[in-house]
Amino acid sequence: MASAEVSLKIAAPMLEVAQTVREQGGEQLKECYQCGTCTAVCPWGDLRSFSPRRFIELARTGLEGFENDAWTCVTCKRCWDRCPQDINIPQLFQSVRRILLESNSNPRTLNQPLGSLRAVGNPWGEPIEKRETWARQAEVPVYGPGVEHLLFTCCTNDYDARNKLDSRAIVEVLRAAGASFGHLGNDQRCCGDLAYTAGDTGAFEQMREANRATFGRARPGSVLVTSPHCLHAFRNRYDDPEGRRRDDGNGRGETRYRHVVELFAEAIKSGALRPTRKVTRKVTYHDPCYLGRYNGVYDAPREVLAAIPGLELREMAHHREASLCCGGGGGGVWVETAKGERLGDLLIREALAAGAETIATACPFCVQMLESSILSFGLEEQLKVATVAELLAESLRPGEG
Repeated sequence: MASAEVSLKIAAPMLEVAQTVREQGGEQLKECYQCGTCTAVCPWGDLRSFSPRRFIELARTGLEGFENDAWTCVTCKRCWDRCPQDINIPQLFQSVRRILLESNSNPRTLNQPLGSLRAVGNPWGEPIEKRETWARQAEVPVYGPGVEHLLFTCCTNDYDARNKLDSRAIVEVLRAAGASFGHLGNDQRCCGDLAYTAGDTGAFEQMREANRATFGRARPGSVLVTSPHCLHAFRNRYDDPEGRRRDDGNGRGETRYRHVVELFAEAIKSGALRPTRKVTRKVTYHDPCYLGRYNGVYDAPREVLAAIPGLELREMAHHREASLCCGGGGGGVWVETAKGERLGDLLIREALAAGAETIATACPFCVQMLESSILSFGLEEQLKVATVAELLAESLRPGEG
């Protein structure tokens, strides 16, 4: 990781950027009347000077001065949701990034993960053959005929040591529910979310076509994902790269895509899962942007947490549609910012103000960003991060809490 304060020396083709913005932003950008709502609701406003309104104006006119800001957006969707003209502002940033990336005018910290995607199918630079290591150790079967659910684990769940704990908890809960599921093993590739939001459409298409081919061979009726970013890619971007469709959760064609917490909530309602062990803890839930704002999944994780005995759920000041962002989207995971200047820092403050002892979430990027902020403030003993699956698995184990 490198500092986000790196000053990029960019000689970008401004007129080409403006032309691309006009072509890909289309008539919609003409609807922007510079009201400033996007800037007012942007979570960066509490930490640094960043104006999406100004960025839009400079980008569409081809004026210089917006190049560094092109990489600040974390695609949280707060601006798009609140825009009175319903302008897809995150898509504008993606379009500009594509041109800047083609002219090597991108933060150098993105070179490694994007290059790794093309070379080994994941952004973490890990060998393909190590993807299934945790699944093999957990005795997760390979998906095949007669298996109901295909478990598609995020690259971060497969390779990051901390998030492998979430993977194992997910498997534990699925087994407790009596679910029939299998893993793709080393045949799986990244969903391509990072490549798309960073503007590397070539790498995104490479990942999309590889996964389409794998899904075509496996022909799953149900795909369960561990990351909201994978969910959004499959539900929306694989059929419409700009993500304009608001999917109802049933997916396209014969395949249904869901986040695992959605299945957990259904299993609790049906009685297939009966959490009985007390988890005596004050917990606040952080809504991941790509699970909540992009895909409308707000109730399921809260229903799961509410079913855990002893757990006291406390909402932060900003939650559900108004939730803040951890800062991990749009490539933010690969950019290190200074203490007190991270979006995750704002969430830590809100969690403490709510009297929480644990922040629960359902996104591997959120886990990484939140734990990084907690560590930077030395709050490891005061505040923990856990996934919904980890808390549920704890409540399903034998014994008293």
